[in-house]
Amino acid sequence: MKNIIKNISSVENKTTDSNSSLLICHAETGTVVLTIFSVRKILINYQIEGISIPPVCEAACRYLSGTPSVEKTVIKLVENQSQFIAEILSATGDKTEIVIEKQNGNLAFAFNDVMVHGGLLGNGDTVIPRDQMRCIRENSDALPVFRFNFPLQKDDRFYGLGDKGGLPNRRNRRFRMFGRDALGYDAELSDPLYKSIPFFIKHNPGSKILAGLYFPESLIDSFDFGKESPFFYSTEIPGGPASYYIFLGNNYKELLGEYYTVTGFPALPPLFSFGFFGSSMNYTEPDDAADRILRYFSEIERKEIPCEGMYISSGYLKADDGNRYAFFWNKRKFPNPREFLQPLSEWGYNLAMNIKPGILRSHPWYGELRDKGYFICDKKGEPYVEFYWGGEASFVDFANPSAREWWKSKLKENYIENGCTGIWNDNNELELEDTELDAYKDRTIYANRMAQASYEAFKEVNPDIRPWIYTRSGYAGIQAYARTWTGDNVSDWKTLKFNQYQSISLGLSGIPFYGHDLGGFFGPVPEKELLLRSCQSGVFQPRFVIHSWRENGEPTEPWTYPDIFPQVKYFIEEHYRFIPYIYDCAVEAARSGVPLDRPLFLEFPGDPGCTEAQVHSMFGPSLLKILAVEPDTSDVPVYLPAGTYWYDPKKEILLTGGSEQRVEIPWDAHRWFARAGSVIPTCPGLKNLITSLYPKVTFLIFPPAAGDTMFYRHFEDDGRHEMSSGLFSEWEIHIIPNGSEGRIELKKTAAGLSEPPEKRNFTLELPAGFSFPDGSRRTVFNPADYPLFESFSISYKGAYKYA
Repeated sequence: MKNIIKNISSVENKTTDSNSSLLICHAETGTVVLTIFSVRKILINYQIEGISIPPVCEAACRYLSGTPSVEKTVIKLVENQSQFIAEILSATGDKTEIVIEKQNGNLAFAFNDVMVHGGLLGNGDTVIPRDQMRCIRENSDALPVFRFNFPLQKDDRFYGLGDKGGLPNRRNRRFRMFGRDALGYDAELSDPLYKSIPFFIKHNPGSKILAGLYFPESLIDSFDFGKESPFFYSTEIPGGPASYYIFLGNNYKELLGEYYTVTGFPALPPLFSFGFFGSSMNYTEPDDAADRILRYFSEIERKEIPCEGMYISSGYLKADDGNRYAFFWNKRKFPNPREFLQPLSEWGYNLAMNIKPGILRSHPWYGELRDKGYFICDKKGEPYVEFYWGGEASFVDFANPSAREWWKSKLKENYIENGCTGIWNDNNELELEDTELDAYKDRTIYANRMAQASYEAFKEVNPDIRPWIYTRSGYAGIQAYARTWTGDNVSDWKTLKFNQYQSISLGLSGIPFYGHDLGGFFGPVPEKELLLRSCQSGVFQPRFVIHSWRENGEPTEPWTYPDIFPQVKYFIEEHYRFIPYIYDCAVEAARSGVPLDRPLFLEFPGDPGCTEAQVHSMFGPSLLKILAVEPDTSDVPVYLPAGTYWYDPKKEILLTGGSEQRVEIPWDAHRWFARAGSVIPTCPGLKNLITSLYPKVTFLIFPPAAGDTMFYRHFEDDGRHEMSSGLFSEWEIHIIPNGSEGRIELKKTAAGLSEPPEKRNFTLELPAGFSFPDGSRRTVFNPADYPLFESFSISYKGAYKYA
């Protein structure tokens, strides 16, 4: 049976207890409720008379919706013969207009007089569904299925959905919306992968259409962006509810900001997690696992490679029978885990321990956990059993408060109290196949609940310290608890290329803190050029980890090829040199949700030369990173966005945007361009990430080429405490040009952290063609000499050399 909204007779305007406004559209067959949180954030919910939503789906929707923030609006409602029209006004002057069709409840949204979503489906000559929402139910006992169709224009583009493969634009493809253990995936074509995020950005640059849509349901079957029909894009949601959020704004960053007010802003990880880490299954699988780990760190120190620690793979839990038992260390490999872990922690190494939520039936605690009801259960109330890594297993039920508390207690007892600083949630996709289970209906949020438990465990031990949580899988909102990476990628060129697109897609899905297994996790040992290019790409990524599994037992390591080891080490050292800038970008992402990797096609939406196929992207606000992702490459084409100027630090020349350049990119160097009118803080010679009060900071200053004043904010803290503690300092840098001269002003605007007793140096460094009054391109001062709000100011003069 098909159910639709018919004949809306009235629209009621009410105010809720949270001060949001409700537009309740009363129809013959149900209601359409629009919750107006602000002029930019609206929740649409269809309620069909006689159709009930399973409680587990309702609960999942509440979990995924959080508590959205509310802004005051003024609503004007008018009616004509066929429509109700609501005009929503904000104090800032923004306006959203909603057209509600009486006949079928179809909606259309215009933001500042531009129609951005909804409207008429098809035309008189197209035979397609005309109702934006339909509910299909086979019988009264069947699960309702809600189908949404929305009008599709020729040049509409769609971005987001998580770590989906392929180009960032999802147009003309269909995507499944659950997590999959995707070992060895094709980074262009495989679907689904590990993280399916039901949020996307719709953009049409020609029509100036921009909107974000978020569906807070856990049982979404798929999204189809024009694969089925050129006239509509669609989604199908078994169980419901039939609801979605629409986010409106002037650019993609504003849409992401609105999304975060619903799902949670990204949790800022500790500073050290942005450094270099070792990792390989081949360290922990053998009997001499402890010795292998210690030999790795000894080699790291002997070769003087900056390193923050290791991701410890699950081999430490692998028993002599070949099975992995959660929380049970193999005492033959590690006779006393605390005595092994604590010295590494005291030496300054951070360890993230791999843990999996599946409890094998042969696990020593299986019977106890079964009797306590801590597992996901089947319809008979018995532990549900599914195939898992190593055999049949049941899964800890993180929706059960008692089970969640038990899990947290074991994390504390086995890891946190023994000196581990991080938890690595792995194999947490929960690939259930029994569709009758309640747990099947909300399986997509399983990884979120597991990450939340890990996050809470760390916060309960150290409330003011930022947890270091990694997760392989996740759903909308995962960014509030954990970092992630793109899983078990392949050591080939295609994967290297499409992993870069995944970087962009994750950022546009609300997950700014991503990473890739450099060199590839699965497959043959990467060839020399592939390993070098992969490590090149890691210089400007928020995670620099070489992680692998090789059947022959030999991991990929920085010194896998002795003749290219100096180049690999150089890339790691360059990553550390740019850590002050990377960390500034991370702080900005945590505060506002702006991605670290910023696609040119959305940063410069009016430039047709910026396309989705370009692998190069902005990294933060100041830097265009240049990548080589094809074999036998010595130079690459780079399109420079129009309307700005770009400085090439290698050739020391200024390039005009709107042109394509051939850029040499040798094996032993990495290339990047700076945006004219920007600042990039660096720390030459940085060796560890204990604190972001770096001993010396060199601010690379690139004066504006067109005369506009520019501004940059630099952040400093101990790398560990929550920003809410106030234990941080901030510096504002203003560059004020005046023809061939100008002035740089730097002042501390927040001083919650005291200067260390050791003297520090700040260096301002100008590009070629510019100088300070003494004729040099560099000036040095001690930041301790400038207390809160007292400016260091210096003039400069000069001009760029143009290409």
